[in-house]
Amino acid sequence: MAVAVIFPKLDEAMTSGKIVRWLKNEGEPVEKGEIILEIESEKTSFELEAETSGILSNITAQAGDEVPIGTTIAYILQPGEKAPEVETPIAHAAKEEKLKEEAKAEAPQSAGEPKDIKASPLARNIAIEHGVDLSLVTGTGPGGRITKDDVLKFAEAGKVVAASVAPEAPAGTEEETVPLSTMREVIARRMIESFQTPHFYLTMEVDAQELQRTRQLLLPVIEARTGIRLTLTDLIIKIAARALERNPDINCSYANGSLKRFKQIHIGLVTSVEGGLMVPVIRGASTKSLAEIAQARAELVQKARERTLSKEEMTSSTFTISNMGMYDIDQFSAIIQPPEAAILAVGRIAEKVVVRNGEMVIRPMMNLTLSIDHRILDGALGAQFLQTMKGYIEDPVNLVL
Repeated sequence: MAVAVIFPKLDEAMTSGKIVRWLKNEGEPVEKGEIILEIESEKTSFELEAETSGILSNITAQAGDEVPIGTTIAYILQPGEKAPEVETPIAHAAKEEKLKEEAKAEAPQSAGEPKDIKASPLARNIAIEHGVDLSLVTGTGPGGRITKDDVLKFAEAGKVVAASVAPEAPAGTEEETVPLSTMREVIARRMIESFQTPHFYLTMEVDAQELQRTRQLLLPVIEARTGIRLTLTDLIIKIAARALERNPDINCSYANGSLKRFKQIHIGLVTSVEGGLMVPVIRGASTKSLAEIAQARAELVQKARERTLSKEEMTSSTFTISNMGMYDIDQFSAIIQPPEAAILAVGRIAEKVVVRNGEMVIRPMMNLTLSIDHRILDGALGAQFLQTMKGYIEDPVNLVL
């Protein structure tokens, strides 16, 4: 029986991926479990294994191709077997686009456009994206209807004209246009999608003296047990997990007009990697000891930088932490990672003059900023969460009580 090789979905936000290379050529025998293909998504590289033994046949996408998830890209056949006919990913995508255009062909025009302009919904959307006035575009479709290609050609012509009259760069100035990587393109798209969420922000300053002291006390203990150096981030993850246990309303997401509360606490950690950002996930953070959190954090960050995270290691986070203290950033506001309802931004620890018991003293202070989805969370809930964080940071002994 012919077995289709399907382009997999590696995370919830993924809609397509890129083929890096085939490790087997068409017509070659493959064994079940043997790696036949390397795939790249915006977050990771992935090795696809053969689901069965047989002969690799009917490869429809090559190295460098961007392929929609769920697309059949090859078949594994038995000797003498013939594969079903299958469209190439490019043809499949074109067909889907055409069907969408036809399905929306009778959609009403927006109130702000002249009624005598005939244009497909897709053409209208592209016109908005490129700032094109449809009344200036000549349609080449049936009955003079403006198509996607008409808008794109008009927009491109405008760029050429603009470039021809643009002022020359100053003498000695060099410019370089660098195409965005797959990761950077997806980050850009997801940030636009995320920022449509109604964010608001709460910042609280906390005294980190006891947090630093606790790290110094535990550092040799954790290192002897795991071989990993305990970081302040590890302590923040542990504290955030405990704070989420005490404030479960924060551990939620917005989903199609409903509020979804998560029963488990999976904490994502924003990690800088070459070419962008990744968010490995420490699953079940509230059930892990500090040593287990430190070990998981070290392993996941290393995998993220090597682009070898598995699907399970980079999906299903319920809350995210972004720590930029190591870059000497005092305070910042992070963008929520959908579908989560909140993200915690952690600034650096810096010595400041503060008042304690009526006297001015120098203490190591740190800013925490919570970004919140205002559709489902309000200020009071966010403030209570930060107060809980503050209590644990300023008196870490409460973590073991």
